Amino acid sequence: MPKPKWELTATSRSGQPVNIFTGAPTDTVAVYEQADLDRRLAAAEDDPRDLDVTVRDAR
Repeated sequence: MPKPKWELTATSRSGQPVNIFTGAPTDTVAVYEQADLDRRLAAAEDDPRDLDVTVRDAR
C-alpha cells in the first residue's frame, strides 16, 4: 500500500462543519499525489466555510 506524502488539515474559521462524519469544524486527510493536493488546495480557496488549511509532510 502506498504511503501518503502529505497530511492536509482544514479548519473552518467560522465554525461550520468540515468533517462530514462528526460535524466537527476540523478534518484531516492523507494525500498521496501532487495532483490531489493541488485540487484540494484550489477547492479550499473557494470554499464558503472560510477554511484555514495546513499541509505538512507525512513522513
